[in-house]
Amino acid sequence: MVETLAEPELRASPLGPAIAELERRALGGQSYLLATIEEDKVERETCLRLLAHLGTISEVYEYFAEVAGVEGPFLRPLALPWQPFISPEVAEVRRYKGKTNEIFTRVLLNVALFAGAYAGSRERLRILDPLAGGGTTLFVALAAGYDAFGIEQKRQDVETTAVFLRQYLSGEGITFREICERRRSGKRYQFEVRPEGKRGEARLVVLVHGDSCEAPLHLREIPGGPRVHAIVGDLPYGIQHIGEIGELLGRALPAWVELLLPGGAIALAWNATRLPREEMCALVERYSGLQTRNDPPYTQFGHTVDRVIKKRDLLVAVKSRA
Repeated sequence: MVETLAEPELRASPLGPAIAELERRALGGQSYLLATIEEDKVERETCLRLLAHLGTISEVYEYFAEVAGVEGPFLRPLALPWQPFISPEVAEVRRYKGKTNEIFTRVLLNVALFAGAYAGSRERLRILDPLAGGGTTLFVALAAGYDAFGIEQKRQDVETTAVFLRQYLSGEGITFREICERRRSGKRYQFEVRPEGKRGEARLVVLVHGDSCEAPLHLREIPGGPRVHAIVGDLPYGIQHIGEIGELLGRALPAWVELLLPGGAIALAWNATRLPREEMCALVERYSGLQTRNDPPYTQFGHTVDRVIKKRDLLVAVKSRA
């Protein structure tokens, strides 16, 4: 999966226009992407900071074909100038049936930000997962330093996710403040997370029990208001008929788009084994009024998950700034 996603994720990033050449290389039995970056198009520090955010990249090296007349290749490890808000393990340690892989989740989140107007932004971004499940997207977003909002219709998933986050933060000695509100539609948990050593910095995690078709209602009266920079969702894999997907998107997308700031983007993943990309894009455009990105590299993320999900794909739709 990672080998399939790495190249399109890199090309979709703000580094894409600065890439002169990109090829796959196998060195010492390991897979690498060898990228030639045009230095006049991006500063070195900015380049390394962007690379650190990529979900499919674990390490970065400077490549030398030879050094002092000695034939290579040689690799020099590079330190990445970015530290997560909290450890990314928060999205890794919790295991449950049906969990979306945290690497794929990070790619999905990145692609939503890359496609919109907030790629590389240093402002405090706000991310919504309207199909939150067990909270993987929320934890990936929190680790990246974003405010994270999730809506989930299954009460048990909401309760167990809140318990996990509470126990994880307590176990790691991370300062947080929790508010649990009992509302007519269900409970709403708010966590204000403030790691030691990050003075003045706090991030929100909001988890709501309710129907995501009423997303604006669920996010009322939260700090910062009902607005987000990106929406990320992994559609239920059990839905394999275009009519069922159409019904879900027809009810939910208008509510989701209402929360999306101008220049923001929606990234949705789905089981594309029997649902062609063309039909999904048509549904999203019909019910959201957004423009889908149907150009490379956004059309190159399809990959195999397992024997049942022979193809998972993602699509991105952007809200105009006009």
